[in-house]
Amino acid sequence: MVGANARMKTNVRAGVDAAKNGDWADKEEDNREEEEELVKENARRRAALEATVAKFTDDAVPSMTVREVLNVINNQEKNANKRVLFLDCREKEERAVSIIPGASSAEEFDDFEEQDDGKETIVVCYCTIGYRSQKKVQELSKRLAQSRPDVKAYNLSGSIVAWTHETVAPKLLDPETGKETNRVHTYGKTWALQSVEYESVVYKRPVFEVIKGLFFKKK
Repeated sequence: MVGANARMKTNVRAGVDAAKNGDWADKEEDNREEEEELVKENARRRAALEATVAKFTDDAVPSMTVREVLNVINNQEKNANKRVLFLDCREKEERAVSIIPGASSAEEFDDFEEQDDGKETIVVCYCTIGYRSQKKVQELSKRLAQSRPDVKAYNLSGSIVAWTHETVAPKLLDPETGKETNRVHTYGKTWALQSVEYESVVYKRPVFEVIKGLFFKKK
C-alpha cells in the first residue's frame, strides 16, 4: 500500500512537472511568434517610410541617412575638424515630446550662426520624416553660402522617424528632463511609422488649425 501511494505521488508530481513544462513551451512559442510579428511590423513600417520619403525627395538637396551621420560622429579621428549640429525644424509642441540628443531649435541655431570659430560644421536638419526639413535645407543653404561657407546643411533622410529605426542610434531624449524616452511625435497617424519600440504621439489640436499653421506661417 505504501509503495502504491509513493508511486501515485511520483506519477502526480511527474504529471505536474510535465504540465509546467508544457506551459513553458507554449509560452516560449507564443513569445517567439510575437517577436516574429514585431519584426514583420517593423519591416513594414520601415518600407512604408522609405516609400513615402522617396515621393518627395529632391535629389538636388543635400541629404544624409541616419547611419551616415552617426559614422561622422563616431569617427572622431578622421573627422576631428568636423562637428555635427542637429537642427530640429519642428514646432514647439513636437519638440516637447522628444528630440535627437543635442538638437537645437531654429532660435538656438540663429545664435550659433553668428559665431564663427572656423571649424567645419555639418548642420543636419530634421522634422518628422524629412519634408519640412528638406525645405529648411534649401533656404538655409542659400543663406549659409553668403554668411557661413564653412557650414554645410543636410537633410536627415526619414528624419526623426528613421532615427527610431536605427538600432545603433542613441535613444531620443525628453528635452524637459534630459532622460531617454520611447515617445516620438509623428505629427499625424499617417506618419506613425516609427519603430515598434517607440510610442507615437500626434497632434491634439483640431485638424483645421494644423493645416492653417502649415499654409499660413509667417515668412
